[in-house]
Amino acid sequence: MTSPFLLRKSALGAAALAFALTFGAASPAAADSVQVTLDIAGKDFTGTIPIVTGPRPVLDGTLCDAGTNSATPITALVDASDKFEFNMQAQYDEALKDFIVTAIDVDETDSTHQWNIYVNGTLITNGGCHTAVASGDNVKFALEPIV
Repeated sequence: MTSPFLLRKSALGAAALAFALTFGAASPAAADSVQVTLDIAGKDFTGTIPIVTGPRPVLDGTLCDAGTNSATPITALVDASDKFEFNMQAQYDEALKDFIVTAIDVDETDSTHQWNIYVNGTLITNGGCHTAVASGDNVKFALEPIV
């Protein structure tokens, strides 16, 4: 199913996003699941998605639960990608013991840009699978210049 929440900046527009937000987009809840708002801010791909997420194995089967059986920014992104069928790619970094997001839809990292992750407006420093999120949190993936 293609998500009305996820928009290429050159397509659809604010009316489609408002329509989508009116009708919600929660996934079936599990016992340890939480509802967060996922914001994606790429060059060509942007959107806001209310999503229910929880701790679980992701991508290559690695458990992503912040070590506390909690939902994480990565589980939110993977769950949204699964539900709305948009491209999401990440590589596992053995040294960090975490995933590094390399692409969301058409927006990919390159030698000058990387995907940064924010929770409630604060840049995370522990990694996307090592940071717990709670119900009501805002999780943002932003494609930004490498500094």
